[in-house]
Amino acid sequence: MNEILKKNGVEITEFYCCPHHPDGIGEYKKVCECRKPNNKMIEDAIKKYNIDREKSYMIGDKTSDIGAGLKSNLKTVLVKTGYGLKNMEKINKNETLICENLKDFSEILKREKLNELIFEEFSKKVQIKNVVMDSRKVTEGSLFFAINNGNSYVKDVLDEGASLVIADNTNIKDKRVVKVTDTIATMQNLATKYRKKLDIQVIGITGSNGKTTTKDIVYSLLSTKAKTLKTEGNYNNHIGLPYTLLNVTDEEKFVVLEMGMSSLGEIRRLGEISSPDYAIITNIGDSHIEFLKTRDNVFKAKTELLEFVDKKNTFVCGDDEYLGKLDVNKVGFNGNNDYKIENYEFSNKGSKFVLDGKEYEMFLLGKHNISNTAIAIELAKKIGLTDEEIQKGLKEIKISNMRFQEIKIGEDIYINDAYNASPMSMKAAIDTLNEIYNDKYKIAILGDMLELGENEINYHIDVLNYLLDKKIKLIYLYGERMKKAYDIFMKNKSEEYRFWYYPTKEGIVESLKNIKMEKVILLKASRGTALEDIIKLS
Repeated sequence: MNEILKKNGVEITEFYCCPHHPDGIGEYKKVCECRKPNNKMIEDAIKKYNIDREKSYMIGDKTSDIGAGLKSNLKTVLVKTGYGLKNMEKINKNETLICENLKDFSEILKREKLNELIFEEFSKKVQIKNVVMDSRKVTEGSLFFAINNGNSYVKDVLDEGASLVIADNTNIKDKRVVKVTDTIATMQNLATKYRKKLDIQVIGITGSNGKTTTKDIVYSLLSTKAKTLKTEGNYNNHIGLPYTLLNVTDEEKFVVLEMGMSSLGEIRRLGEISSPDYAIITNIGDSHIEFLKTRDNVFKAKTELLEFVDKKNTFVCGDDEYLGKLDVNKVGFNGNNDYKIENYEFSNKGSKFVLDGKEYEMFLLGKHNISNTAIAIELAKKIGLTDEEIQKGLKEIKISNMRFQEIKIGEDIYINDAYNASPMSMKAAIDTLNEIYNDKYKIAILGDMLELGENEINYHIDVLNYLLDKKIKLIYLYGERMKKAYDIFMKNKSEEYRFWYYPTKEGIVESLKNIKMEKVILLKASRGTALEDIIKLS
C-alpha cells in the first residue's frame, strides 16, 4: 500500500494501533500499544517527524473515525485504530475521504484515475472501490452498470451502498444514479477514455482456437515482471472487454485481453476501446464460420487487430496458411518462421521444446500448446522479460477450466477439453490424446461442434475420417450433428467397430463402466453440448 500512497504524494510515517483491533493493517503495523492509544502518542509523532498539521489527516478503522484526504496537499497519514478513538478532532478542515479501514483506503487510492474520469464525465465526486455488472456482487463503493435486466435491481444496489449506478431504463431518482441512453455504449466510452489515462501496456489476443490458453500463458509470464490483469471467464466481447478495462487499477502494469468475435468489425471495435500495444493471433480456423461464411472472412475479421499494433509488436503462428503470409513476427515449427520451435517431446508430466536455442519445459500437453507457448515467450522477450522470469512464469501457468484439464476418477483419467470445439481444435485434442498415454486404454468422447454453417455435417465427417489412423481404442459420439455424420460415415465403414453413437450421456457412462481396465478418456465438444456432464455422472 505504501507504493500506492507514494504515487499520490502520501507517506505513512507511523502506525498506532491496538493489537486486539488490527483491522485492515496486517503487515503494515509498526507500533502496537495497549487498547487505548491516546492523543499524546499522536502529538509525540507530530513532533518526532516534524509533521505539518495543515497537511495531515488521521485515519481510523471505522467510518466514524477521521477520514483520509486525497487532496494534493496531503503529505502525511497518521493511522489511529483501536477501541475508544471515535470523534477525534479533525486536524485539517478540507474535505475528507471517509474509509472503513485501511483496505478501503487502499482500494480507493488504486482507482483514483477512475474517480477522476467519473467526475469529468458526470460531475459526480465518488469513491469507487470496484466495478460490477452483477447486482449480487455489489458492495459499498461499487460502480454498477445496469445492463438489460440489471435495470430492475437499481434500488437493490443503492441499498447495498453502490457509489454510482449507470442505467438506461430506470425511473429511480437518486443523486447516485446516472441515467443514460445506452448503458453498454456508455461503458465502452468510459473504458476507452480510462484506457488513455492508464499507464499500462495492453496485449490483445485473438484467433480461432487457443485464445484463452494463450491468454493464461501470457498472464503467467508477465506476472513475474509486474502486476498483471487478464480477461476473466468469457468476458471477451463488446461488454466483457470494456468491463475488464474498467477494473484495471493504478497498480497494474500489464493487461492481457482476450478478443472474441462472430462477425466482421467486432475485433476492430475492441481495438478502438483498448488501444493494444501488442497483438497475438493464434490461428485461422472454422470457428464462427456459420456467420462469416469463409475462412477468408475469418482472416479479415481476426486481422482487424493489426490496425492498432505495430508489426514489430505482433506475433502469430507462422505455420498457419493465412497468418504465415503476414509481415509480422512468425513463430512455429516450420523452417521459414522467424522463431523456430525444435526438438519437442511429450511425457505424462508435460512438454519440452527448444526455441531460439533455449530449452523450455511446462506441464501443458500438445503440439498446439507448444506453439501457443512459444508465441507467448517471444512476446514476453519483446516486452523485456528475462529468461529467468520466463522460466519462472512457465512453471506457474494456471489454465482456465475445461482446457485439456486432467481429472482422476478411480483408476481412470478424464481429460475435460469440453469448453468449446471446432474442427481444428478437435483434431488438435485428438492428436494430443493419440501421442500421449501410450500405456493406457484411450477413448475419445466427441460431441457436436456448433456454428459451422451449412456444411456442418461435412466438418463432423471430416473429424471422423481423421480418427481412422489414430491409436484410439474407442470413439463415442454424442449429439444430433454427430448422429448424422455417423450414419453417413459408417455406410462405407462397416468393419469399423471402434465408433459408437449414443443418444444419451447416461448411455455413454454405463458403457464406460463395462470397460474394467485403466482408461484415459477425452471429452471434446462445443459449449452448448455440455459434455462435461459425463464426468459428473461417472
